[in-house]
Amino acid sequence: MYHALGAPRLIYRAHISRFIKTGLIEQAINLFDQMTQSDCRVFGIDYNRFIGVLLRNSRFDLAEHYYFQMFPQGFSLTPFTYSRFISALCSVKNINLIELLLDDMDKLNYVPDIWAFNVYLNLLFREKKTELALEVFHSMVRKGRDPDVVTYTIMIDGMCKAGKLDNAVGFWREMVGKGFCPDNKVCCALVIGLCEGGKVDLAYELVVEVIKGGNIKFSTLLYNALISGFCRIRRIDKAQAIKLFMTKNGCEPDLVTYNVLLNYCCNELMLEEADKLVKTMEKSGIGPDVYSYNQMIKGLCNANRPDKAYLLIVNKMEANGLADVVSYNAIIKAFCKGGHIGRAYKLFEEMGRKGIAPDVVTFTTLIKAFLNEGSSDIAKALLDRMSGMCLLPDHIFYTTIIDHLCKSGKVEMACSIFDDMIMQRVNPDVISYNALINGFCKSNRVTEAIHLYEEMQTRGFSPDEVTFKLIIRGLIREKKLSKACKVWDQMMEKGFTLDGAVSETLINAIHLIDSA
Repeated sequence: MYHALGAPRLIYRAHISRFIKTGLIEQAINLFDQMTQSDCRVFGIDYNRFIGVLLRNSRFDLAEHYYFQMFPQGFSLTPFTYSRFISALCSVKNINLIELLLDDMDKLNYVPDIWAFNVYLNLLFREKKTELALEVFHSMVRKGRDPDVVTYTIMIDGMCKAGKLDNAVGFWREMVGKGFCPDNKVCCALVIGLCEGGKVDLAYELVVEVIKGGNIKFSTLLYNALISGFCRIRRIDKAQAIKLFMTKNGCEPDLVTYNVLLNYCCNELMLEEADKLVKTMEKSGIGPDVYSYNQMIKGLCNANRPDKAYLLIVNKMEANGLADVVSYNAIIKAFCKGGHIGRAYKLFEEMGRKGIAPDVVTFTTLIKAFLNEGSSDIAKALLDRMSGMCLLPDHIFYTTIIDHLCKSGKVEMACSIFDDMIMQRVNPDVISYNALINGFCKSNRVTEAIHLYEEMQTRGFSPDEVTFKLIIRGLIREKKLSKACKVWDQMMEKGFTLDGAVSETLINAIHLIDSA
């Protein structure tokens, strides 16, 4: 009798299983629906198995549907199926349903497995839900699920990326205190996070014992993070010591290692040391790349040696096809800075012959130099050439030129560039307005400065602290004190304060008028 009653269920199960094995999921779904709607008795195991199949086939909407269908019937998922459900939902970022499943598990005194917890924690950090990740971690521990090295790696990495470095260090110390042996991955997460947060010494202090233990082979990524961190805080001695230490431990420096050190040496004008590094790279079989050479060019140009920088392009970079617009821009800027505009322009023409397209930076440098020299015709020709190359100037380009002209006393030309900016439908920002307002005020044209101040507000730009200070200084200079006081009132309404010296000058000027 019992066999007869169970026969339909067994037949349904067999057919559903066969459909699943042959990839006929839709047919399996239809048959499962028939089974649940028939007189055949369905058990929790049927729902568990079928929901598992749906999860493997990424049919999350149906898995959710059957989950809510089974619950009123008194059925529940097993802890294993719950764990797989949570892990699968992480791939579609359905945090709301995950939280609901966790609540249901709590009611049943079930705890997800560590793998599901880790996958969920990883999702929460990716979605920047740091506080919820902390809650999930602590609830996991309270429920008796012990974190593993993977859990701690996720927590440390997530906390570092969220800027919660103290929390990250706390998790590291907790992990070590429990006797876990940190692996390369967790060490990298901590070191990179702390170094990017400026806590290089702490990063070194926490991992140095693990490194010296020699039980784990650490990647160049970890050593490079420490070397880069120490370079950023100008501790080149420590950076070089780590480079030697990594070599002794069987981890050879790579291109990134050398480029980090090259960047430091060139920034600090340690050009002989930089040259030695390049030679060491070549001997080690690591060919310098375009970044390496551009660092050398930057250093030589900053040391006012653009001729030697150009030889580096000719003798080293061109042979390997490495010369690029960045290389030329650095030398063009150095020639312009040194007053050799003709040589800078020749380099610009050479770029064209060699098939290296100039960019906005190239044109900005040259246009500034020719405007400064008074060669406005050449500057205008360069601007037209730039437009002809479909290199559309942005507001940074225009602002740079306007600011340069105003500081050079060429306010009319700055006005012309500003008008061109509007005509080209490039929207100025507050900094653009401030540059021209500064030019007007310094050339005793405060009325025009006030007009621009009012225009920027009608265009929807709020004056900043710099705007107010420029206008007030200009008005004081032209003895328009009542107007200066009105602007001061507007400034205070916006929450800005005037420098003590300027406010004192304004008050003293008002007292002088009153006493007269």
